[in-house]
Amino acid sequence: MTSNREADREGLVSGNSGTLLVSVAAGWFLALGLRFVLQAILPTITASFPATTETQAGIAVTVLWAAYGVLQFPAGITADRIGEGRVLTASLLLSAVSVLAFSVTPTYSLFVLAMGLFGAATGLYGPPRGTLLTRVFDERADRALGATLAAGSLGAAVLPALAALLVEGLGWRTMLGLTIPGFVVAALLVYRSTHRLDSKPDEKRADGGSSAAEDGPSVLSAIKIAGQSVCRYRTGLAVLAAIIMYFGYQGVTALATTYLITEKGFAQSSAGVLFGGLFVVGALSQWLAGRVAQRRRSARVLAAIAAVSVLPLVGLVVFEHRLLVAASTLLIGVRMGFAPVSNAFIIDHLPADVEGTAWGAVRTALFVVSSVASTVVGLLADIGLFDGAILLLAGLTGGAAGIYLALPSCEFSRQPW
Repeated sequence: MTSNREADREGLVSGNSGTLLVSVAAGWFLALGLRFVLQAILPTITASFPATTETQAGIAVTVLWAAYGVLQFPAGITADRIGEGRVLTASLLLSAVSVLAFSVTPTYSLFVLAMGLFGAATGLYGPPRGTLLTRVFDERADRALGATLAAGSLGAAVLPALAALLVEGLGWRTMLGLTIPGFVVAALLVYRSTHRLDSKPDEKRADGGSSAAEDGPSVLSAIKIAGQSVCRYRTGLAVLAAIIMYFGYQGVTALATTYLITEKGFAQSSAGVLFGGLFVVGALSQWLAGRVAQRRRSARVLAAIAAVSVLPLVGLVVFEHRLLVAASTLLIGVRMGFAPVSNAFIIDHLPADVEGTAWGAVRTALFVVSSVASTVVGLLADIGLFDGAILLLAGLTGGAAGIYLALPSCEFSRQPW
């Protein structure tokens, strides 16, 4: 399986790798963008359901991200067996279908269920996106992942900002429905650009040979090997630090607009624009981090990003002047630069034959654990400790910086499994 995929990679890099990168990035632009649209306009959504508390709002975001996280593991297993392109295409089509669920949510409980459905659909996208780009672009994986994650961050910047401006006139259900055609078009683009890679296993079956799935380890063996790889010292520390970084990321972004509105006196439109601007900074941070990591020790890059990310969280609480609060909000996006560097490092230290399975398991841990952050922040906000919740996230981020400093060399080298 590995040799066949390597041959496919070399052919694709010399062919339409640019088209593949653009199509995968476009899909992530929509998938991540709409997820943060839901969080950006959450105050407007909850206002349409009487007596909704901050804790309930936090639970809705937890359900979204928990469902997203749970699907990472099966997505990785499936990608190993039927090809990343097919899983990516299915994710985008299911996302389009799940958006329809928001139009039939007369109660808040059904809205939370719709959040879970959308989270599950987009959850299929993450593992195959990472393993496909890492495999195709190899030594340029940092840059490819950085560009793709930056596209997602731009989606999370542009779409929430537009949503904040349009939601009052269109209504949140109608506005969400406008994204359905985009998901369908993105699915077609991804399918066309990845069809060549995914068709290889099928061609072997047609010739009477064994499939890629048959050549590779069984599901149970793959899970065992994946578990062993994650328990290795270097990979385990990187995963732990990533969980902490994602926990802080989820916690602050889940209720950022609510914090700006209720604690700092911003209007919904202004808070939404600032929330979008946060992801513009995030996109720049991801692009820059991906390039710097190719020339510097990754552990030091990750430690620097985590350390700098403490300051905007503290500033968000301490500052009262609107310009300083706005600047702190925007600079929260700097922490997003850790993702492409961390992702490429972890993936590169996973066994090649079970790469999708192992990476899916890691991502499930990352997002299921971090999804709890929004509920924690919501609970603390309801008891009058909103500021304390933000400072807690700042302290955890500082801890992640310490873990990254404890990592040995993070130079990439595929482990010989």
